[in-house]
Amino acid sequence: MRNGLREWVDGHITITVRGKRFERLLNMAVRDGIRIWNIRRVGLEVSRCDILIRDYFRLRPLLKETGCRSHVEHRDGLPFWLLRLRRRSGLAIGAALFFIGLYMLSTFVWSVEVSGTKMMDPQRVLRAAAEIGIKEGAWKVKLKEPLLLQKELMSLLPETTWIGIEMKGTKVKLQVVEKDEPVLPQPTSPRHLVAKKRAVIHKILPEVGRSQVTNNQVVEKGQVLISGIIGNEARQQAVSARGKVQGEVWYISNASVPLNQKHYQLTGAKLQQQYLLIGSYAVQMWPFKKQSFALSEVAEERFVPSYAGFTSPVGWKTVTQMETEPITKQMSVEEATALAKKFAREDVLKKAGTDAFIQDEKVLHVTSENGKVYVSIHFSVIEDIAVEQPLVGLPQTPANNGNP
Repeated sequence: MRNGLREWVDGHITITVRGKRFERLLNMAVRDGIRIWNIRRVGLEVSRCDILIRDYFRLRPLLKETGCRSHVEHRDGLPFWLLRLRRRSGLAIGAALFFIGLYMLSTFVWSVEVSGTKMMDPQRVLRAAAEIGIKEGAWKVKLKEPLLLQKELMSLLPETTWIGIEMKGTKVKLQVVEKDEPVLPQPTSPRHLVAKKRAVIHKILPEVGRSQVTNNQVVEKGQVLISGIIGNEARQQAVSARGKVQGEVWYISNASVPLNQKHYQLTGAKLQQQYLLIGSYAVQMWPFKKQSFALSEVAEERFVPSYAGFTSPVGWKTVTQMETEPITKQMSVEEATALAKKFAREDVLKKAGTDAFIQDEKVLHVTSENGKVYVSIHFSVIEDIAVEQPLVGLPQTPANNGNP
């Protein structure tokens, strides 16, 4: 059974054998325990095979006995590789220095990443980490154990409940968990909730205060929906009215769409730029001059070696520019109308605000002129119509504003 690794370590050659008694030569070689493989005929009296270096010297007497001649075509294996390397000692030394430098660079911290912060400024966490030695350019060998670093960092940041420190290659990740501070209710002044526009009441859900309208009632802008005055004529209190009031509001939206739509498609032409990554820096290696298309899309691929949790500070980046060209598509009136309706819906919902939805829509008219389609649509939208209106000079309840 062949052993490819052993053949490469011992070294092997490919030889061409000329002679009429090649078969006799093979039989004698097998008898003497000489390993020969990849045997093939390449001519009338010419054959080719592979043989180990040490067996080739044992083959010479057999060649003389059978009257055959041999010629070395190809050399492969570790001995020949070492010989070529010896002739190029400068390259070997450069490669060794490169890997030594790569290892040395991997023992430093090249980036510090903070995650999990909500109220706290990430820069403050970075400054505190730098005080205990966790910063860019720090030698990892001199850093303390992660548990000790964690305690020191939490003492500098008392607002945190826990800080996780993970060293992954040349990157240090700081996972911050902040303390949950109780949310205190903000005191509010007495107020009404009034209508911000003309509408028909769709739903009213008062939480604090007294409802002044009913479902399906038409209200005008500024009309009180939920009153902040509770009690009777003899005893009244002013509170901060709260609740949710939805109303049906009407809009007329006009939209236009050109029949000729411009798009961009790939032409198939590409340009690639190769960069050497060193830490956070990128050095362009090939081509030496930057090239670009007038219109293009850009894709980027990065390769950064990592092994057993250690990430190399040196990597490679390939930036591919793909040329694009504009094309014009002729839309039908029906397609342009559907697109205009979509734009009109988006515009209306943007005006109505969050939680709004379209209850009904009706196309008023569609016209096509000057290469465009014009659409006018009537929308019926359900949205929140309540806004606050402060009350002045009335008795107030405490800041918690309890229910009436």
